[in-house]
Amino acid sequence: MATTEEAQRRERQRRLREGLVIVATGAAVLVFALWEIRRPGAHAGAPGNVFSFLLVNLNIILLLLLVYLVVRNLAKLFIERRRNVPGAKLRTRTVLAFVTIALFPAVVMLLVSLEFMTNTIDSWFNREVDSALRGAWQVAQAYYGHAADDAVRHARAIGEEIAAKGGVSPSRDLERLVAAYQQRYGLGTVQVFNARGEQAVAVLNPGVPTGLSLKAEDRLLAEALAGRPATGVESLAGGDVIRGGAPIMAPDGKVLGAVVVDYFVEQSARRWNEEILAAFREYRRLKLNRRPFKNLYVLTMVLASLVVVFSATWLGLHLARGITEPLGKLVAATRSVAQGDWDVELPPESSDEIGTLVAAFRSMTEQLRASHAALDERRRYIENVLENVDAGVVSVDEDGTVSTFNPAAARLLGLERASTIARPVREVLSDAGLPGAVDLLDDLEAGRVASGARRTLSTLDGARTLLVTVTRLDSSMPARGGIVLFFEDVSQIAEIQRIEAWKEVARRIAHEIKNPLTPIQLSAQRLNRRLRERFAGDDALLFDECTTTISNEVERLRDLVNEFSRFARQPTGEKRPLDLNRLVDETLPLYQQARGDVCVRAETEEGLPVISANREAVKRALVNLLDNAIAAVGPGGEVVVATRFDRALSRVVLEVRDNGPGVPLEHRARLFEPYFSTKSEGTGLGLAIVASVAAEHQAFVRFRENLPRGSRFLIEFPLPGDGREAARGAGGRFRQA
Repeated sequence: MATTEEAQRRERQRRLREGLVIVATGAAVLVFALWEIRRPGAHAGAPGNVFSFLLVNLNIILLLLLVYLVVRNLAKLFIERRRNVPGAKLRTRTVLAFVTIALFPAVVMLLVSLEFMTNTIDSWFNREVDSALRGAWQVAQAYYGHAADDAVRHARAIGEEIAAKGGVSPSRDLERLVAAYQQRYGLGTVQVFNARGEQAVAVLNPGVPTGLSLKAEDRLLAEALAGRPATGVESLAGGDVIRGGAPIMAPDGKVLGAVVVDYFVEQSARRWNEEILAAFREYRRLKLNRRPFKNLYVLTMVLASLVVVFSATWLGLHLARGITEPLGKLVAATRSVAQGDWDVELPPESSDEIGTLVAAFRSMTEQLRASHAALDERRRYIENVLENVDAGVVSVDEDGTVSTFNPAAARLLGLERASTIARPVREVLSDAGLPGAVDLLDDLEAGRVASGARRTLSTLDGARTLLVTVTRLDSSMPARGGIVLFFEDVSQIAEIQRIEAWKEVARRIAHEIKNPLTPIQLSAQRLNRRLRERFAGDDALLFDECTTTISNEVERLRDLVNEFSRFARQPTGEKRPLDLNRLVDETLPLYQQARGDVCVRAETEEGLPVISANREAVKRALVNLLDNAIAAVGPGGEVVVATRFDRALSRVVLEVRDNGPGVPLEHRARLFEPYFSTKSEGTGLGLAIVASVAAEHQAFVRFRENLPRGSRFLIEFPLPGDGREAARGAGGRFRQA
């Protein structure tokens, strides 16, 4: 058994080597022929004939190899069919199909290509092309000659006028004469030289380029000074300058000087002339070798067709060999497994190669079933983790598109999950208002930061402060590489840190300013008492006004210092159970009585859970929010204080909203920063105190727009303990006051 299998293996290897050698030889010849065709001028004359001879012999050799291969394999296939060898009929149909599919298109393509190439080559060498090339060359030559004759003619005419005027001595009259002629005929540079070759007058045309100035030893000038007209061409960057020179002859035949006139020719017609001449000569040479070119193309196409037919026949024989009915069932089973059907019907096992293949397929199917189940379980576990983790997770493929976007990321970035998948990550981050995250990605890709780099970023609207971590996945793993971004909401932490820093600043300011205030105020009062009687009239009024101003400003500074001190110390006191509804009911009447021009009302939810809080601190936060809201709306405005219980978050919400002008977008990021105020007389501590009170009570303070206009400030207090017992009795009805 082992000997038979070894012999069959060797036979298959031998056939494979034969086929590869033949295919490689044919492909090499085809590539060489196509390469030669790309430069047809290289095959003109004797070398082209040698190349054609080689192609003919190679075609014959390949044809003989093809006949040998096809006859040999068809004979074996015929014998196997006579012996009713299993699979012989299927192999016969496969071979016939491959040969038919390859032969018919190859023959049609060969005939069409030969006709097309023959007509194309004949069209290259028709009489019209020959006449056009010859005429183009003659036109270029005539153009330059005509321009040179015109230059000499104008130079001779100018010289005659100069001779008639009396000579070539430099003068204004001579320059005006030359300039007038130049403008009348649109000439280029006109130069006048005396008999010694010295330039007397040179009139330039600003719109026409010119070459270098002529010297006495230049050929053209020397010819003109010798009494003979001369022409010349000088090539410049943008074209050619055609010069014509003529002598200035006195009536007695003496040469008084010379005139040189320039003509500028665009785009260097001289170069065109040379290119046309070269193209015409190459065309004539190729026309003499038209027949070898046709033969070359015909032989190349025949060779290509033979290679195609040979390859198709050999491939059909190779693939058809060994195909039997069990393999068809195995293919069907493979398709079922690919569609997820693991319960497939396989052919019975046998001791031959098919049986080995069936056994291996069955083992593979069982392993795939187990692996698929494990992967599916692992996938569900990872999806469950991503769905419930608080941190935002965004995975990015190697092409820069988002592949994973968990709910936390959607919540933190304020985007819909469905609108982010398969989108470029940079567009997603830009839509979320995080251009800094895009910069972090660019730094990672440029190697400016390492994998695992972190950066604290704020959204453009200032609503959140996020800690962004970017990690590059290992691209050497079997799975695809990419980048993972983690987003953690550190808004409250950042806010607490800023408030604590400002508290320290407030303590220092209060300490440094408070001490000298009392001596300053006492000194001003003492000066007023001791020295006021020494002044009279306006001086007394001025002295009294100055000392009073000092005392008043010191008192205002003392109030500001006290505000700083309260901000630095608050909140103080013990936390006790607090009913927010009662606190609102006690606070609002004071504003309703004092500000009759503003509608101040309450919307409190009945059955609101009790929170654990410092009453004075929470009241102070509420008062600050009310003061800001009333100041924002002005007379005729409306301010609403609302309470409710958020069951989803297990938090009690205290809300103050107004219908004022709202907060500009550029100020929202700094709303809760100490000493930031949009009011000219504000201290900037009101909302900072609110944020500090919220942080002390582990609460969240948020700003929202009150559509269609206005602002909403919310403080979300946690329930004491887990809050479940207190939340059970919370109702959903509202009462208005």
